[in-house]
Order: sequence, then structure tokens, then C-alpha cells
Amino acid sequence: MELRTSARQRTVRWGPSWDFASRVAASRRPTSTRPRAQPGGRWVEQGTMAKLALLALEDQRGSSARAPLPPFIYSQMIAPYLSFNGPVPDQLYVIGGRDSNQEPLNVVEMFDSWNGRWVTCPPMLAKRAGCAAAPLPNGSFLVCGGYDEQGIVRGVLDSCEVFDPRSQVWRNTGAALLRARWGHGCSVLGTCAIAVGGCALLGGSLIGEELMETLRSCEAYDSQCNQWRAAPNLNIARAGARVVTITGGKLAAVGGCDDVFGRAEMLASVEILNEGNDHWVLLDTQLGVPRTTAAAVALDAERILVMGGAPSLSSAEVYHVQKRSPEQSTCHGPQGNEIGDMAEGRMGCQAVAMRLPAPGRTFPTCTRQCVVVVGGENGDEDWSEDESTASLARQFSTVLVFDAEEGAWRPTNAFPQLPTPRTAMALCVSPGIVAGYGW
Repeated sequence: MELRTSARQRTVRWGPSWDFASRVAASRRPTSTRPRAQPGGRWVEQGTMAKLALLALEDQRGSSARAPLPPFIYSQMIAPYLSFNGPVPDQLYVIGGRDSNQEPLNVVEMFDSWNGRWVTCPPMLAKRAGCAAAPLPNGSFLVCGGYDEQGIVRGVLDSCEVFDPRSQVWRNTGAALLRARWGHGCSVLGTCAIAVGGCALLGGSLIGEELMETLRSCEAYDSQCNQWRAAPNLNIARAGARVVTITGGKLAAVGGCDDVFGRAEMLASVEILNEGNDHWVLLDTQLGVPRTTAAAVALDAERILVMGGAPSLSSAEVYHVQKRSPEQSTCHGPQGNEIGDMAEGRMGCQAVAMRLPAPGRTFPTCTRQCVVVVGGENGDEDWSEDESTASLARQFSTVLVFDAEEGAWRPTNAFPQLPTPRTAMALCVSPGIVAGYGW
């Protein structure tokens, strides 16, 4: 049997004579599995501390067939594993989006990477599809823009809200985007969250779809002063681009669509913004396939894995930020360009890099670097409001896993399904409240 401490690094192993689990099971009473808040912000599964106390008393009475354990084993090695004094890092949040009825959502679900299960979080203050999210330095995360029930024209949002995982409370930041937008990307560069591109009403125009425009403009949010300011403009207007942070103080805007309400040109180009620079650099190397509303994640300082995109592509590729020699271009797998296709084509999906259990292992033993692809739909266009087109779209609940160390896709049932199928949502890896494991 293997128990891990809340830091995930230390492992305590017990031999076959250690029957802690069976004794706890024998003393278990029917109880809710929902975690209970304790004074001081401690979260534990209901009943676990009482069970530990019973075991300690049993040892004191000498009524156990096994040799008694020192009290510090319970208090210092087991109890910390069963309880958490605050949010635990590296939890996956799925935020907002659009459901199978084409309605924007305020639903937020978190994947508890300790227990390997989805939990429902408090809903956002506003319904948002086409929004974007980014973690903040204080452990909270920001959700900005999108559109609400009024649609992509009348419902475009400039409002932003922040979720505090410790208090489990959403609050309006009071700091609006300089430009209401949806279909933008957002990621962290330095200490700021950068909102990139998207679609917005043409400045000074009346509401009408023909007066929407695709944006080059970007904005930076400083959580210290709770304020948005202008950031360097893109070289090419992009909506549906994926924005990823690359090690070394870089931000990449990958693909997207230019002139969404006109020629709707899907893009294969990639731009880089270096921290401290006042301009984006348009790279010479392009994606193998033009992609918009795809999923993208940085594998390391030089490689970006890009998957899917409109119109419901199943293909995936590794994009190299630096030019490669012909010899390098012939390699395959995670070091090369060629990656196996996803099980099913999808667009409007998002991806994050996170550690998961290696094959044959279980949560919370997360040691294998993976890419997790969440949600999306199979249809024509992520932003279509044509009911005849929308009725043909199918939102995904399946979550796909690419094992970055093996360079291969895991079986489609390798990850628990998303409780609320959705597309055009935001993802964020941030601290979260988790329950004591396995009780």
C-alpha cells in the first residue's frame, strides 16, 4: 500500500501487515463524501479524523493484533495526507462555454487531480462563451470577456471576474477590458495576464453583425493595481487563436481566423511576444495546416503541440518555434512534427499540460507529463449562430490525453468524461480545494 503526503513528493510505504485501510473500512459509517470546511480553512473528508482517533485509541488499549504504531505516524504522516490547510496546486478548471442548445454557460467544473474526479464549483457571476482565463500570482484566476445570452453581437462583454479557490467566491474585478471582446486568447507573461485579439463591435458603430471586426489589439491586466492597459498589437488580426506561455518569457499566438465576418481566412501563422518588448514578431515558419479554434499547449521552450480546429480537424502537429534543419525535420513523435490523429475531429476545444498517473498507476500519483484536450464540438464553425448549422454540431464530453513522454494518445476512456459537454470555454490550471484521498 502506498500513501502520499500533501506535498506529493514524500511517499510512505507499508508492508502487507499494515491493515489501516481495512480497519477504517470496518469502522466506516454512511456519510456524505462532500468535503467539510473546518475552522482556519482546513478541508477534510467527513469522518476521517474520527477514524484516525479510533485507531490511535485502539493502539493505546493494546487491543490490536498488530504492533502499535507511534502516535506521530497518525498525526504527522497520515493526517496531513488526508487533509489540506488550503487550496492544492495544479487543479484543472473548465469555465463557461456554450452547451448543446447553443446557450452560454456560467458553469464551472474542476478536475480534482488528487482523487481523479470532476467536482462542481460555484457558478460565475455572468454566463460567458468565447471567454478566456489566466491564473493570477495570488492563487486566484481571472476570467475575461466573452459573450452572454444576447449573442456574439449584442452580448459581447468587457466585464471580468476573479475566482478565489480558498473562499470559493467569485467577484467582479470592477476593471473592465478596454475593448469588449470574445474569441480572444489569454495567458500569462511576466506578472500580467495578456488578452490577445478576438472579435468586437467596430468602434463607434451601431450594433449589427456586419459592423463587427477582428482585432489586432491586446491588453495587459495587472492584478496589483487591478487595471487593464494597452499591450502591443498583433501583426495580423486574429480571433480563435490559441495563446500559450513559453518558457523563457515568451507568449505565442497560434493560428486563428482573420476577418471573421468577411473573408474568414484561417491562419497558419504564429506570432511571438517577448517579455519587455513592444512588438510581436511574426515567425517565418508556419503551421502545417491553417487552424482556428484549435487546442494548443507548449511542450517546452521550443515546441508547441497544436491539435484539431475548424472545420473539425482530427490532425495534430508539433510546431517548432525555431527553424529546424532538414535532418531534424525528418524525425517523428514528440520530438518531430508528425503526431497521430485524435480519435475524433473537434474544434472549439482547449488544452493544458498537466501531470497524470503513468499507465497502470492511479491518482494522486501524477508523475507523467501529458496534454489534456477538453471539450469542443464537431460541426462547421465555432461562432456560427445559424440554427440549421448549430443543430448539426455535437459538443464533446470526452477528454483526450496525449502522453508527451510516450508521444502517443491514450485510449479515449483514459480520463473521466466532462460532466457538462461544451465548446468555446476557457481552461485554467490553478490551485483548488480537494478532498482527502480515498476515504
